[in-house]
Amino acid sequence: MKQILKTTLFFAAIIAVAFAIQSCNSVKPIGKTQLEGNWVLKTLQGEDAKAAFAGELPSIGFDFEKNSVYGSGGCNRYTGAFTLTGKNEFSAPNLVSTMKICMVANKEPQFLTALSAPNLAVSIENGLLTFSQDKTVLIQFEKETEKPALTTEALTGKWNLASIAGGDLDTLFATRIPTMEITADGNVAGNAGCNNYRSTYTLDSNTVTFGPVISTKMACPGLQGEQLFASFLTTPLQAALDGDKLTFSKEGDVVLELTKAE
Repeated sequence: MKQILKTTLFFAAIIAVAFAIQSCNSVKPIGKTQLEGNWVLKTLQGEDAKAAFAGELPSIGFDFEKNSVYGSGGCNRYTGAFTLTGKNEFSAPNLVSTMKICMVANKEPQFLTALSAPNLAVSIENGLLTFSQDKTVLIQFEKETEKPALTTEALTGKWNLASIAGGDLDTLFATRIPTMEITADGNVAGNAGCNNYRSTYTLDSNTVTFGPVISTKMACPGLQGEQLFASFLTTPLQAALDGDKLTFSKEGDVVLELTKAE
């Protein structure tokens, strides 16, 4: 009887070990469809993203055809090849980014360093995309909700330029800050820093395309800022509205930021 009991316990132990080994090896790989879309930073090394980044929040997207990741680091754009194993281990050691001067405080270097760490454990739970190392959470993202298409009514109003890509606002516009008045009937007008201008625009989903810009020809000192401002109106721009802030982006980079005039 004792021998039978010992044999039973022995086989029970073997079965328990077998189940344990199977459990350790049964990590369910994250599917491509789960990673689709744009993910926005929620926490960086335990710190809330909005506390770590005064301006734009970092993001990440996945291109499985090119095996690359891409997104915003909070100021600069980054991209690079990545691997994701069947055990959900992520590596993107050679990320490259643009080299723009960031005008607001952020922790972009820490973000890119964390994302470049080797063999990060990836998981998706409760709507959060988490990257961990040695069971320590480094980065968490949440899926960006699709924003409704802009309307001409939402764009209508008077706007003041708050920032511009390629230069400092106070240096480029020492005399007057550019303005933009958008009307619901497809017209736009304002002052570019010295000369008055007018144009037309069309809105297709969230893309704004301006017509030819007509302006006065006053001789003003330092027209560099005015020329830069006008140059951004010559190509289609992606518009986004967040409260009283209107941004225009080109190829993912914000080129003009305006605030609603009181």
